[in-house]
Amino acid sequence: MTSQPPRIPNFKRLLISGAVIGVVVGVVVSLIGDSAGGYSETSAAMYLGALGAVVGLALAGLLGILLDRSGRDGA
Repeated sequence: MTSQPPRIPNFKRLLISGAVIGVVVGVVVSLIGDSAGGYSETSAAMYLGALGAVVGLALAGLLGILLDRSGRDGA
């Protein structure tokens, strides 16, 4: 019986995907939500997009770590 190496996630792709999804969600929330007092629509979209990217990056990193550990435990 040959043992297969553990399958680990591609962290680079996972983190980039999380950041892009976060930006999209942040921009959509800023465009759908109420207008922010003192900020233009573009500025609010940029700020919420950047915040979404950071949150998406963090969540994707956590998901990658969990997938990595579960893949290694099964081997």
